[in-house]
Amino acid sequence: MTFSTSKKVALKYKLLLILLVLALHAVHAQDVFSVGPAFHYNFGDKKPKVSWGVEASLWWFEDYKVPFSANLGFDRRKGNTILYTQAQTGLGIVGISAGPYIEFKKDEATAIGLQTDYWVNYYMGLNYRIRYAKGGPQKALGIYLKAPIMLDPEEDDGDDSDWDWD
Repeated sequence: MTFSTSKKVALKYKLLLILLVLALHAVHAQDVFSVGPAFHYNFGDKKPKVSWGVEASLWWFEDYKVPFSANLGFDRRKGNTILYTQAQTGLGIVGISAGPYIEFKKDEATAIGLQTDYWVNYYMGLNYRIRYAKGGPQKALGIYLKAPIMLDPEEDDGDDSDWDWD
C-alpha cells in the first residue's frame, strides 16, 4: 500500500484524532450490543455504486473511563463483498472508528486496506466512510439502523418492595 505525502499526513491526523477522542475521560456512549442494516452510496471509484450490508457493534463503558467498541460487518455491492472490523469510540451520539478490511472482487484480485468511519447516530445514523487501498481512496455516505440489546440488565439490589406475595 503506497500513499502520497499528503495522504500520509491526512491519515496521521485522522489517527491522531482517534487517539485524542480515546484519551477523553468524561465521555459516555451506549453500553450495549447493537446490530442492523446499512446502505451506502460509494463514490471515488470508477463508477458510483450503492451497497448494502449488516454491522454489529459491542460497546463497553461501565468499568472504564473511556467508551470503546469493536464492530464487525460486511458490505455487498455488485461484484464485491467486503468484510471489516473496527475499533471505535464515541461521545454520546458522534464517533469515529478505524480498522482493516478485505475486499473480494468478482473480476479482480482481493484487496486489503484500512477503513475509517465518522458517524452520528443513536438508533439510526449517518456515516462518512473512507477506505484506503491500492488504487486510491474509496468514499461512501451511508445510513444505517441499529437495534440495541442491553448487555447489563439492572443489578438486583435485593429490594423487592414492588413484589408483595402475601
